[in-house]
Amino acid sequence: MALGCLHFCSGIARDSTARTIYYRNIPPDSLGHYSFDFQTTNGITTKGAGNENGAVGVVQYVSPEGIPVTFSYVADANGYQPTGDMIPTIPLHVIRQLEYIRTHSPVDERRSRRW
Repeated sequence: MALGCLHFCSGIARDSTARTIYYRNIPPDSLGHYSFDFQTTNGITTKGAGNENGAVGVVQYVSPEGIPVTFSYVADANGYQPTGDMIPTIPLHVIRQLEYIRTHSPVDERRSRRW
């Protein structure tokens, strides 16, 4: 999770002069508990923590258009759930397609290709 957030944040602002102001990382212990947070000179700040049940975190940055963006997330047995004003919504037709896939058994490719 932390790596994904770091990768996401690194793609937000490609400022080659940005430097780390603060960085703290506590790697997972034997029970899976971990935490991290960092801040950079170009306005990226993130904090996260997790354990064997999931993870929580918050990310803040300034968009290329100068808009402050903040989102938080929970990742647990219910999946990845981001919240924030800038999170895009999933179109209804995509939700319906995903529900169809979830409720129908997979196709046997060999049997369906009788040529």
